[in-house]
Amino acid sequence: MNFRRVSVLAGAVVLAASVCYPSFAQEKPPAPEPQRKLSGDERREYIALSETVDAVMAGKEPAPADLKLKFQSHFLKSNETVYIPYIVEVGGGKFSSFPVAMYVRAVQKGAPPPTGKGIDAEWPFADAYFLTEKNIVAAGDVSEVPRALQLPAGEYTLYVAMRERQGRDRKVLPKTAVIAHDLSVPDLNTGLTTSSVIMASGLNPAPEQLTAQQQLEQPFTISGYKVVPSFGKPIPQSGELMFVFFIYNEGVAAGTGKPDLDVDYLFYRANEEKPFTKLATQAFNATTLPGQFDVKAGHQVFVGQGIPVKGAIQPGDYRMEIKVSDKTNGQTITRNVNFTVTD
Repeated sequence: MNFRRVSVLAGAVVLAASVCYPSFAQEKPPAPEPQRKLSGDERREYIALSETVDAVMAGKEPAPADLKLKFQSHFLKSNETVYIPYIVEVGGGKFSSFPVAMYVRAVQKGAPPPTGKGIDAEWPFADAYFLTEKNIVAAGDVSEVPRALQLPAGEYTLYVAMRERQGRDRKVLPKTAVIAHDLSVPDLNTGLTTSSVIMASGLNPAPEQLTAQQQLEQPFTISGYKVVPSFGKPIPQSGELMFVFFIYNEGVAAGTGKPDLDVDYLFYRANEEKPFTKLATQAFNATTLPGQFDVKAGHQVFVGQGIPVKGAIQPGDYRMEIKVSDKTNGQTITRNVNFTVTD
């Protein structure tokens, strides 16, 4: 995936755009690592957090909230399921005793009760992690824990529970927090569609193949790049409007093995219906794509832009409209992303 700088004349505004050509190399999935046997303390923590979530689900006790947790995620296609890289943001204080146990459970809405009991219950997703200080990354006034899960398309409630290790003073209870988050997982296998549009504050080369554990800890390392998701954080005038996304299920132009896609970008001020500027249309077809790109081989179009804000977009609230048009079959899809620029 190569980058180059171009000048794009759009209406009355000139935007310098960094065009990200699509990535088509198929990465081998990380080799599974032997499952580590939990220690006695870890198993007890796993059971305790699972039981806490059981009680919260049943309404038997309120969700502990010694710290404030926030779940933020994106959605990418992964065979027949959806890959969901996420960040759990920890605010309102910090954990002070390690390791911190984190338990994540996905419950499908409207589904019958699971088979099995306790930590052996068969949920769509359930796992526990034991986090050291290096696994909980400081990010300004909050801390972040990156991880990932996979789920089929559907409607879920996701429970995240965290508890620090019991300190030496048994009279002081360990900090504990539980949140329930509604999670609507899209169907990415039907019709022209895209992944989430990932707004980013950084995009750095990551050419080395990750191990399964490294991929778990670095879930936003995608197609040879480490994406730093911004999740709606304001963009300073000195920064860039940066974003990436995949295009899925496009048609194939006759005799080429390649798609024939146009991608258009329109920019709107908040609460205005008329765009004030746009980028030049990006074309992904037999002329612009590398010769070895082949849809039938599973290659995917990975699109990105990096637009310097200074001199192009004034401070304020905006909406970016991305329209993908498949010229092989007439299908179109539109994505809208809000963003804010600050001084």
